[in-house]
Amino acid sequence: MTEDRAYVLRRRNSHGEDEYVPINVFTVNEYRCGLRAGDRLQLRRRLPGTDDRVPPVDAACEIGGVWTVLTGSPHDPQALWLRQPDGKLHSWDDNESIFECFEKLTGV
Repeated sequence: MTEDRAYVLRRRNSHGEDEYVPINVFTVNEYRCGLRAGDRLQLRRRLPGTDDRVPPVDAACEIGGVWTVLTGSPHDPQALWLRQPDGKLHSWDDNESIFECFEKLTGV
């Protein structure tokens, strides 16, 4: 189900003007960083910018939590989509930085 992920991407066009692109197609199964839709990731350390209280108020961001890689959009190729353990959506830049916070689980 992808309708819960529809959003509008704001970016600058070649004339320096803002343009708004609706993103509602999610057909990318393999990301540039090597992850694939359906892969499971375990959170290895606190996410940047999350709650500093101990324990964190956001239990979905607890170390050890398992997140799922979702399909991405060809219209927003920089975004890698994840589903948190509590079902909420989370995006990440599609690059190697994801492996600073997550470890790909194998055999799951």
